[in-house]
Amino acid sequence: GAIAGSFSAAITSPLDRIRTLLMTDSGAYGGSVASCAAKIYADEGMAGFFAGVVPRVTYIAPSVVIFFIAYEQVQQHFKTAN
Repeated sequence: GAIAGSFSAAITSPLDRIRTLLMTDSGAYGGSVASCAAKIYADEGMAGFFAGVVPRVTYIAPSVVIFFIAYEQVQQHFKTAN
């Protein structure tokens, strides 16, 4: 679960970065996904899309683990209750 969640967080990190930049300073990034992506690429290159990937994966991995543990516990509870 944690590996899948971490992989998912890393893969979607560029879209999350674009979303965050548009939410915090839309005017500076052109107001659209395409213009924001173009500005990131022009200013920072491909590495700019993955800025912040380590903190994102670091906080998502434990939350995925907690989710799956809680899910399994609830599932077991309902199986034994029936």
